[in-house]
Amino acid sequence: MESTRASTDFWRWAIVLALLCGVFLRWASLGPMKDMLHLDEAWNGVDALALLRQPRLTPFLPNNFGRESGWVYWLMPYLLILGATTFAIRFAATVTGILTLAAAGRLGRELWGNRGAFWSVMALSVLYWHVHISQQALRANLYILLGTLAAGQMLYAYRINSRRAWVVGGVALGLLAYTYFASVGWIAYTGLLLSGIALWDRRRRWNIGLALLVAFLVVLPMMIYITGHPDQFFARPATVAVDEGGRLYNVQRWLDAWFRQGDMNHEFNLPGRPILDPITGVLAALGLVAVFGLSRRWSYGLILLGWGIVACIPSLVSNLAPHFLRASGMTVAIGLVIGAGAHLLGSLCQRITKIQGSAVLASLFLIPVAMRTYHDFHRVWIEQPETFVVMEQHINRATDYLSDYAPQDNYVYFSPFTPAHPVIAFRKADLAPRPVAAFDGHECLVLPAHQANYVSLTMYEPGFQQRLAQWATVTPLFVDSGSPTSAPRYSIFSATPPPDLGRYVANFGDALVVKLMHPLSTTISAGVTLPIVLGVQPLRTLDFAPILFVHLYGTPTPYEGGTLWAQADSQLCVSYPAHLWRTEETIIQLFALDIPPDIPPDVYTIAIGIFPFPAGERLPISDGDASAFNYLTLHHLTITAEDAP
Repeated sequence: MESTRASTDFWRWAIVLALLCGVFLRWASLGPMKDMLHLDEAWNGVDALALLRQPRLTPFLPNNFGRESGWVYWLMPYLLILGATTFAIRFAATVTGILTLAAAGRLGRELWGNRGAFWSVMALSVLYWHVHISQQALRANLYILLGTLAAGQMLYAYRINSRRAWVVGGVALGLLAYTYFASVGWIAYTGLLLSGIALWDRRRRWNIGLALLVAFLVVLPMMIYITGHPDQFFARPATVAVDEGGRLYNVQRWLDAWFRQGDMNHEFNLPGRPILDPITGVLAALGLVAVFGLSRRWSYGLILLGWGIVACIPSLVSNLAPHFLRASGMTVAIGLVIGAGAHLLGSLCQRITKIQGSAVLASLFLIPVAMRTYHDFHRVWIEQPETFVVMEQHINRATDYLSDYAPQDNYVYFSPFTPAHPVIAFRKADLAPRPVAAFDGHECLVLPAHQANYVSLTMYEPGFQQRLAQWATVTPLFVDSGSPTSAPRYSIFSATPPPDLGRYVANFGDALVVKLMHPLSTTISAGVTLPIVLGVQPLRTLDFAPILFVHLYGTPTPYEGGTLWAQADSQLCVSYPAHLWRTEETIIQLFALDIPPDIPPDVYTIAIGIFPFPAGERLPISDGDASAFNYLTLHHLTITAEDAP
């Protein structure tokens, strides 16, 4: 009796040590990743903050191609306690991964006993795939956790046949529907499996039926939502699905993924890193022998195999295979098989040495696996230039810099982005009370009436500083080059415009003032392009998207039956929606007027006007050289014959 108790205590402490190993591999990244937050993570954070401001219950969120809401609700207490920070989101992800280790330990205990629990936790702790996914603040993490909890609870309920245990298992199974679309197969597989068991096991039949009923009731709100919004729920799966030929190709890609080339997506894997290395490959092979050749619970092995296959199906039927996020449910099944192999190896060690506890010596084989996992993630993936871009470090680092050093009354602009960019939307809380906006500097520039700060993604718009310097005094504050030999990745500027920015042209509908930013040529040759740079300043909050047209015509005008020789119509600064413009801002945009090569030499008129997108009535002109057709004469241009080539 005492020997049994001592053995149990020994393996419990061994599980604690395995958990600590998993905690280290997942929490060691919290410092290096403090300035990392990619698009999908930020979308979840933005939605969680919105639900904190206006609490409500919803099974599904339509933003960002549509997402189940469970992960967003899971984030809310972390954001409430730790604040709207990247650390809060990253911490929530790693905690979920660590809880999954504990859930895998319980599942391993149900499958292989106390020793199996230790090996299951140890194997999953060091498995690179799960370590990497545990760092990503994505809903797949909650899917893995709840799926593992549901599997362990169902096996526990089957063993003790307690009504309460079955009900808890049904709740866990039903909650899977609110985690990730890949959970649909997992729920269906478990439901069919339990239904099959109920057909031949009369003693458990009613309790299994109760568990399935509870699961159905938990899933019901999601089913009702899908019935009312099928387009939202199926939008993303429909866009990534592949045909039969694509599925056959995916099978080959997944066969290669085990030892040759894994997921190439930088977000979900160290690109190309296979699932197994030589050590874990050998242990997985031993695990299959242990599960199907030596274990009396080979039926559990079949269940585990089915679970892994079902978890892989979402990637098999979609593009970009092997997609490690869509197939992330496989991680626990793989960990359990590797753990079974280590369990077998440990048992052999103990039989050979005849020493109690010598089975733990097999863990020595997992030490180099843990070291390689740490190296590949913390020393390779985190430091790669691709990670800098994927994890939006330019936005996050610039936000941290400006939060510390920028005056609190300065506007902050990001380019080339839009205000709807989720990382900007989430991180702007750290810049408060500074107003934050974004635009695409290739399309337009935005200048307030006073000093402002600009963050430019220099690797994509190297000429941003020069363009901005045409209208303001620009001072570089920080330039991130990545390394002394590489080009700048992002830059931070301070810009102060002059008090007389642009030459006033006219007031359109008491809504917009138009300014001419550059003097125009009086004479030009046919066949060339005339650049016209205009500035637009809102006089109030706009409830429409303005289109500014630039027309070239002679006498008679097009309104009198004449020819419209050229035009340059464009919606103003699409990347920065007009309803967000502030009255202190001037939106500067280039209009390229192409002069036809066959236009007769003469004096022509350049006229401008504004109308709402897509085709509303032109705004009336309050002053200036206006006409009955609400256009304004901007300039008279002499066009000469086309120059000889």
